Amino acid sequence: MTVAAAAVKAVQVGLGVMIMHQGKVLVGKRIGSHGAGESEEETGLTLDPASAKFIFANNNIMSEVGRHYVTIFIAANVLGSAEARVMEPLKCEKWEWISQAQLLDNKGPHRPLFSPLAKMAEEHDLSPLFAASALSASAKEE
Repeated sequence: MTVAAAAVKAVQVGLGVMIMHQGKVLVGKRIGSHGAGESEEETGLTLDPASAKFIFANNNIMSEVGRHYVTIFIAANVLGSAEARVMEPLKCEKWEWISQAQLLDNKGPHRPLFSPLAKMAEEHDLSPLFAASALSASAKEE
């Protein structure tokens, strides 16, 4: 066992919810550590359970902080208002809808991303996910 592996105490399983609306994804500016946690109780948004679907799972060993995450990503669209609210002000400073290009911009203002989200964005083509969200939004407007 390597020193880095020994520093990781336990595998944590996380559920990352990619909240989609009109072809954009919701990201938060976290206070302190950057965690995944875009959920209804943290954003005040109501999600469409019929739109929820598994998109990816990834394995992240973060030896620099002594953590190991297996993160399961689910995508879901918003029902009703897409006005995200900061429900946990001690953990999150703000929420913002960003485009796929902004998510992929390694030098942009939305860095650092939670490492499982960054890994997913780097390793997978998210274009179909963003396109489906945009299409879903335009279909609802008709």
